[in-house]
Amino acid sequence: MGVFLLILQIIGIVFAVIGAFIVFAIVTPLTYKAEGSFHGKPEGNIRAGWLLNLVRVFAEFKRGKPKVQVKVLFFTVFDSTKKKRRKKGKRRRAPARMKSKPARKKDELFEIDEESDGESFGETGKREGIFGKIKGVFTKIVSFLKNAKEKADAFLVWLDPEHRRLIAFLWENGLKILKKVKPKRFSLKGTGGTGDPYSTGMILSWSGLAAGMLGIPGIEFEPDYEKKRLDIDAEAGGYFFVLPVALIALKIYRNKDFKRFILKKNIPVEE
Repeated sequence: MGVFLLILQIIGIVFAVIGAFIVFAIVTPLTYKAEGSFHGKPEGNIRAGWLLNLVRVFAEFKRGKPKVQVKVLFFTVFDSTKKKRRKKGKRRRAPARMKSKPARKKDELFEIDEESDGESFGETGKREGIFGKIKGVFTKIVSFLKNAKEKADAFLVWLDPEHRRLIAFLWENGLKILKKVKPKRFSLKGTGGTGDPYSTGMILSWSGLAAGMLGIPGIEFEPDYEKKRLDIDAEAGGYFFVLPVALIALKIYRNKDFKRFILKKNIPVEE
């Protein structure tokens, strides 16, 4: 009887620890801070921490080289730089030498068949060259039209009711996720333009509309309607709770249209 009670106590303690960890994960937010810039080349870094920084993530993009590091307590569970070093440390096998073909003699290079007529050879060569060019142009035209038709068919597919329903569903829930993870502190200062006043104004108006929908303040952007340039310095920071975002992501994953069209799973269509 005493052994049975001891086993029940151990099981109760295990469930209590698991439950406490779940509650701790729910009530503890994930914090993040990001910095980025673009002056000819993109550069930036992101720092994130969860469970009171027991889990930490650091990502950096500098000089065209990404770097990602994940730590739990004092242990590094993932480091992208170490993998690259291991790959560099491996010795490459020397490529097998190709057997060189025996060089032809000088007389063989200029050998001409006595039975062939040089003038007729030249005429057929010119004819084949002209017909080859015509055939090549015709093949390119057919290939272009075929690709255009495939792209048009792929675009028209997304206009049917089921695809429109999926787009509306993803748009609605994607906005919900963005509103929950949006930064509490945001600052962007920049100057840029496309070199065309019309397209610069369109991009500026659409980006302002998107920032207004997401409720992101702190944007200071000066358009350049004459030159083609882009200079940006941005900082962002905030926090969000993982459970609400995970529930929305689970809702998206369980959607039948999402499974059918995005995950390519064989699910029967509802009548």
